[in-house]
Amino acid sequence: MPLIDMNLKKAHVRTMLPMASAGFALFWAWFYLLMFGPSAAAHLGTEDSLAAKLAFLLGMVAVMLAAYLKRSMFDRNNPDPIPLVALALTLPIGVLNLISAPGSAPLVFDIVVWALAGGGFSLIFLEWPKVFMVAWQKDVGAFLASGAAAGAVIYLFSCNLAAPYGDIALLVLPACSLATFTYLRAHIAGSGKMPEEPVEQTKLFPLTGFTVAIFGALFGFALFYLCQYIEYVEPALVALAIVIGAGVQMASTVLIKRYVTFGIAERLSLLLVAVGFLGLAFLDESLRMAFFLYLLGVLIYFDFANLGALVGFASGQPSPFWRIARGQLVLPLGIAVSWTACMALTAFDPSLFEFVPFVCLGLVLALAILAAFVPFKDNAFADKSIDNEIAEGGHFKQRCTKAAEQYGLSNRETEILSYLAKGRNAQYISEQLNISAYTAKTHVYHIYQKMGVNSQQELITIVDSTEVVFQ
Repeated sequence: MPLIDMNLKKAHVRTMLPMASAGFALFWAWFYLLMFGPSAAAHLGTEDSLAAKLAFLLGMVAVMLAAYLKRSMFDRNNPDPIPLVALALTLPIGVLNLISAPGSAPLVFDIVVWALAGGGFSLIFLEWPKVFMVAWQKDVGAFLASGAAAGAVIYLFSCNLAAPYGDIALLVLPACSLATFTYLRAHIAGSGKMPEEPVEQTKLFPLTGFTVAIFGALFGFALFYLCQYIEYVEPALVALAIVIGAGVQMASTVLIKRYVTFGIAERLSLLLVAVGFLGLAFLDESLRMAFFLYLLGVLIYFDFANLGALVGFASGQPSPFWRIARGQLVLPLGIAVSWTACMALTAFDPSLFEFVPFVCLGLVLALAILAAFVPFKDNAFADKSIDNEIAEGGHFKQRCTKAAEQYGLSNRETEILSYLAKGRNAQYISEQLNISAYTAKTHVYHIYQKMGVNSQQELITIVDSTEVVFQ
């Protein structure tokens, strides 16, 4: 049974946009309050809170990995139990912070509670796309990012609440977010339609996963610094950095009017990260906090570009649970590795921390060289069956067909377009269709002319951004 059921008539997801955005915002406000709010440091002390937050990150990664490896984590034929599990995992941290005196609980106990909260975070994070992907297609990144921006405002409000109301927020925010989610899932038209078997719609390329993990390591350094000096961090500036990062993602999605392909998001993030670490390495120390907040904004932009791409590529499937887990777990993994390295470095010799920005610049340079010689690949979006074969009549084929109609392609060109959109070359196409390589190249040339593209990546982007009515 859903947590809330008012027996309302099923509604289209867009009519519930304000409620969905508010519920997602409550979830992110809880995360911001844990990471950048004053209560954790006040309750545990700065050093212990760093260890607890690392446990939170590791809990995130562990549950996302479990969700990916165990794809049947919940029974698709029965009501989803995950919200209740997530609520059970998130409640202890709020209760502990509210009822126990600072430093009264053993550190090991605090670490376990924070790790459980990290697992609860992952479950809530993986649940929300079930609502967002029902009908939100090319602009999904904007809606997701708007929730992050609104969450920053709620976080700022919670930070300014007098005790014990600020601590109560740690209890209330995840519970309210989950209640909103279950209400929406029960009352959105089409949200209960599930295929008999989960199909493969997105594929995380190894290179993409590697680059996202490296980005996570870079951001982990920034997050560690902000949390290490949290008593000097102004919550209003944290909220501003988050809103700006989310705003960039919303603006790019709205202005471009199609998916911002994740390869483009990676390149833009690479440039923005380089600016941040150049400032940290060579400008005055008085500007250091500003540059770390700047990197927080870049993280928000990058993370929601990644999530928007993952949800967008899986549009039409109401349960992207394990697919989103696979595409998202490498970012917090990179953050956790970097966080661990920073903790070890400061414990061994704090003076070595001054050289970290230069190491990060080296990683940025390595990524830039990698991007120059091995172009970033977006996550593959072709529909696949459980046997790892392209599903006939799937959403991929619908996109290809509609794109071919829009650009006036012939039947043969439409057939070849589907191969090109899968990343195949002219030689492969000629072998599959039993035509000469010259004929295949001629068809490809004509397709490029009609669609006005100069590369296969541009063609893939057009097919990917073509909106279809999912059947």
